[in-house]
Amino acid sequence: MDNSLQLTPRQLHLVIAPHRAQRQMMTILTARLALTRRVRLVDAGNCFDGYGLAHQLRQQTSHWQQALERVSVARAFTCYQVETLLSESVADFSPVLVLNLLDTFYDENVKLSERLRLLEMSLGELGRLSRAASVAVSASLPKREQPGELLEMLSEAAGRVWSFEEPQPAE
Repeated sequence: MDNSLQLTPRQLHLVIAPHRAQRQMMTILTARLALTRRVRLVDAGNCFDGYGLAHQLRQQTSHWQQALERVSVARAFTCYQVETLLSESVADFSPVLVLNLLDTFYDENVKLSERLRLLEMSLGELGRLSRAASVAVSASLPKREQPGELLEMLSEAAGRVWSFEEPQPAE
């Protein structure tokens, strides 16, 4: 799985997977990128695994502390904060990874029309950032009560989509 997520420069990538698999894939991707360059991480699902990242880096290099220092993390707890963090991000050559982007957009305390507006603005910002560097976003399939159009908008904006499903238990 380490090599299944290869980022293409100047493209928006989307990883759709269950939360646990998403967390593992994005941690591996973060570690691989941090070995050679700065990585900006936006955690929109309160799921950043710092210990897992340090463990991945220790497996790959004896200079894991320097690699860890190349990762900057910003947390967003609302869809408003996600949009603000993305709009304030400088478009340089550092890859940008956004963890669980849609989690904050499923907040029922914000009107759906407002969430759609903020997601559209956020997707514009992700497009702007992807013109300078690779951008990868992770998301889960919506639950029954969550609006599916949010994932549809995100999928349409992505240049490349990887979709992973939870393995079904054997009978």
